[in-house]
Amino acid sequence: MRFSKLSSALTMAATLAMSFAPLASHAAVTTAFGPGDLIKGSGDTVYYLATDGHRYVFPNSKTYFTWFTDFSGVKQIPDGMLSTMPLARNNVTYRPGVKMVKVTTDPKTYVVDQGGILRHVASEQLAETLYGLAWQSRIDDIPDAYFANYRVGTPIQTASDYKPADVTTLTPTIAIDKQLDNTRVTITIGSVNNGFVPPTVTVKKGTNVTWTNNDGAQHSVVGGWGQSQPLNYQGTYEHVFNTVGSFDYHCGIHTVMQGTINVVP
Repeated sequence: MRFSKLSSALTMAATLAMSFAPLASHAAVTTAFGPGDLIKGSGDTVYYLATDGHRYVFPNSKTYFTWFTDFSGVKQIPDGMLSTMPLARNNVTYRPGVKMVKVTTDPKTYVVDQGGILRHVASEQLAETLYGLAWQSRIDDIPDAYFANYRVGTPIQTASDYKPADVTTLTPTIAIDKQLDNTRVTITIGSVNNGFVPPTVTVKKGTNVTWTNNDGAQHSVVGGWGQSQPLNYQGTYEHVFNTVGSFDYHCGIHTVMQGTINVVP
């Protein structure tokens, strides 16, 4: 259904805001970053670095601000390192429970559930029960281009089907929303100049660390625990770290490339 009370002015404002990429204040360039961090290069687009080694795009500022209140946690990293990490196939989606959304070519209004699931709100009365008298102000328009990042689930029929505050509390991080496995961490191997990305990673005991070569040249991983064969482009090597401590490693072909794995209990 289309909610008739939603003003055209609100719709226009949301649409205009959608056209701008997230902007972050200037920050010193650093190589101290890891999975779970917010990162950017010299441009304005902000990414979430996941444990799978991919960077997930915040498609616009409205999506970003459902997760964070400001840009103070964004780390600016060298452009070469940023380009070494592959882009995820889908973007960051709205934090569940924070907003209701509409798609510009779809008359239905949805709540957002964990995993980017959209659930149709069956009536204005139900929307008011879920989000209060000012429920109209809690609706954002999602451009058609971003709709592919979401999936449509079962409709919301009663208030007991969906409690916004509870859904938000149960989804405190993007990793949980994306249902990423935090027992597996991927490090990308770049060029000699860019090295291992990230160069230092802290993981919990029992984590499986996978190195993926994203460079056209061969590289290898050599550490105190053993070593890989030479890895061609997209070749992988993995090791499970079951001992607490700090472990340095390097590329056996280009020894200037070095990294560290910190293992905590």
